[in-house]
Amino acid sequence: MPPKGSKKSSATLPQQTLILDNGAYTLKAGLLPTHPSKPPTYSDCSVLPNCIARSTRDKRVYVASELSKCVDFGELAFRRPVEKGFIVNWEAERAIWEHEFLDAGAGEGLRVAV
Repeated sequence: MPPKGSKKSSATLPQQTLILDNGAYTLKAGLLPTHPSKPPTYSDCSVLPNCIARSTRDKRVYVASELSKCVDFGELAFRRPVEKGFIVNWEAERAIWEHEFLDAGAGEGLRVAV
């Protein structure tokens, strides 16, 4: 018997599942249907740089997928949140995740509605 005040409802499965491989150099992520009609392939995911880069010349900051917009890689200082398989900078990793998964107005990364 359900507790007082709760409504009986059937649990529904989400339509899509986020698959995430948070590597040290790249972030591999994709949205797959809960019941795929065909097996997933590598092309179903996005491969994005797992870093934050700052230009020493114009002080512009590039987060993950924005790195493709950079024209001069010689002037960049990279910050990688993962070292030897461990996340060592949670603030930087969180900024990358928020930019790639929640920021609807930026870049060509993977966007997920929450």
